[in-house]
Amino acid sequence: MIGIKRFVLVVYGFILSAIIGIIAAIFLVLEGFTSELVWSSHNQILEIGLIFLGSLLLYYLLKRWPDLPKTSQDSMHELKLNQTIDYHDVFFNLLITLVILSFGAGVGPEAALLSAIISLSIWQADKLRYLYFQYEELKKLPLMETIKRLSNPFKFRQKYVGASAPKIPSIIKQKRILYPVFIINGILAFALLIRQTDQPSFIIKLGTSHWQLVDIWLLPLLMIGGIIFGEICKYFYKVFHMWISKMDLALYFKVGLGAIGISLIAIFAPDLLFSGQHSLDLLISNWANKSPFFLIGMGLLKLFFLAWCLNFNWRGGHIFPITFAAMIEGLAVAQLLPGYDRLFIVAIVATTIMSELISPVVAGIFIMLFFPLKLTPVIILVAILMYLKTKIRFKKTAKS
Repeated sequence: MIGIKRFVLVVYGFILSAIIGIIAAIFLVLEGFTSELVWSSHNQILEIGLIFLGSLLLYYLLKRWPDLPKTSQDSMHELKLNQTIDYHDVFFNLLITLVILSFGAGVGPEAALLSAIISLSIWQADKLRYLYFQYEELKKLPLMETIKRLSNPFKFRQKYVGASAPKIPSIIKQKRILYPVFIINGILAFALLIRQTDQPSFIIKLGTSHWQLVDIWLLPLLMIGGIIFGEICKYFYKVFHMWISKMDLALYFKVGLGAIGISLIAIFAPDLLFSGQHSLDLLISNWANKSPFFLIGMGLLKLFFLAWCLNFNWRGGHIFPITFAAMIEGLAVAQLLPGYDRLFIVAIVATTIMSELISPVVAGIFIMLFFPLKLTPVIILVAILMYLKTKIRFKKTAKS
């Protein structure tokens, strides 16, 4: 009997985790479709008109749900605070993010997408908990009524209560094994749907590298430059955010200013629209031989565009935009040092800047996706050094 119950729970968990993966994939497919719809005319006047229509829609949605869109940090904070998440607004969260992304904001989809996945994972846990605790009751019901209850996404859930949670070591061990299995299942469902819909991959290889060990002396110098650049950016972000906050602008004014920023980028630097996840090919095509000054300017403008969108309620993820900007700055430095391996320089500078602005772990994992295997040890080394730097700084801050 226990074996049957366990089997039903596992099957149900696989179905729910696949649904989560499918929802994530559908969101990205919709984002690609709506973005293409808004920007397919190649008529600047029409595009700017659509941006302001989008800002009206965004204003209406933010008036209705002022705490959205949520980021993964928001969801994790809520989870730590309450041991659960209110996931009823998950689709409104994705809807608002869809509007923001479709109309060209310089932010990424990852923040809202991760937040939605975290929320839906709690929903999955609540549904599985209901099946676990109500299993005997469900067995007595007609089969169709049981299926009806289990397939109802809005009812028949059971919140986490520490006192009633199973304490048997074998059950706890099984849960620890099944959670990563469900995650992998969700990822497979996501990847399968993405592949079936021919979505463009954001991962491109930037070329080949022929760096030599004798070039390693450049690493500390490039890292110092990247750290200084990152520190200046963080200081600017902090001052800019404080300045905007002190102004206490009305929501309609902030959303309107965000739309003006997007419109100006659409006119003068359209390559910087959106998150940058599908623009990295510029580094090996149109921008490969651009001057260092052009590249530095584009990288800075991309980071400023990100700050503008985030502070004027066109909120979203920052990983993709910062990745794009860090790569641009790395290419600019490589142009200044033509006698050395280009990708070696780009990898070090980009990893350093990303580590400074996001985190060394994210930077190390993310940057490795775009570079040849030969540069993996260099990227890992830079990420480790940046991690140690962060730890030392944290200890000094804690002591003071």
